[in-house]
Amino acid sequence: MRPDLFIGAPSIKSEAIFLADSHYNPLGREEVLPFLEAIGRGEVKTPQLFLMGDICDALIGKFRYCRARNKPIIDAIDAIAKSGAEVWYFEGNHDFALEGVFSEAVKIVKKSDQPKRFLFENERVWLLHGDYRVELRYAIYAAFIRTRIGLALTHLFSLNFWDDRLLKSMEKRLLKKRLQYDIADFQNKRIKKIADLIASSNMVIEGHFHQNCRYNVEESFFGGRRSLYCNLASFACEKSYLRIQSEENGAFLREERWER
Repeated sequence: MRPDLFIGAPSIKSEAIFLADSHYNPLGREEVLPFLEAIGRGEVKTPQLFLMGDICDALIGKFRYCRARNKPIIDAIDAIAKSGAEVWYFEGNHDFALEGVFSEAVKIVKKSDQPKRFLFENERVWLLHGDYRVELRYAIYAAFIRTRIGLALTHLFSLNFWDDRLLKSMEKRLLKKRLQYDIADFQNKRIKKIADLIASSNMVIEGHFHQNCRYNVEESFFGGRRSLYCNLASFACEKSYLRIQSEENGAFLREERWER
């Protein structure tokens, strides 16, 4: 008999919030900052916050420039953790090498530790940013850029040691990037990629793709259990996030929108 992968997994609390892909950019995409500050002040209430990656457009923790430019977000997240809410930050493809960036109260989930298993009451849940089982070229790049050698070479060849030239240019370029788009046949393509995760759980929640969709995967798809697949909205595009609640038939994910 195989061991149960979910024994000892951390718990998701009722009323927890899941937020992804806000792509904070100090040059003009700052909508997520007042939302995080509202959570820290207790105006938006939650016992647990899951930041599901790409919260910032460019937060490479090893680079001083990135830490300085994203300091308002860093401070807001630390304030939430200090207020008593539990904070999990999943590294994305725009925010990584985060060790030491936040206070110790913020729990960092590296890309290498994703997907990560959780329990919501009796339901098994996989959480991940979403840049997982993607094309080989991207996978190799993403793995290399996170290594010490990769970070050192980026620092050297981008002139970051001198005037942060690449990072300044990247910040401007990312602000112009189109974040709202539809992926053709996304449901079938993605579910097939992560079929084993869906088959082994009651729920899979990820970001990265900006599709804001939920699918009930029926037993006939696997010849096994029924599961829920959820791709989170990009907060940058839709100002929305998900809140999890308990219902008689299991977990319920409710989309909420942030309005100041």
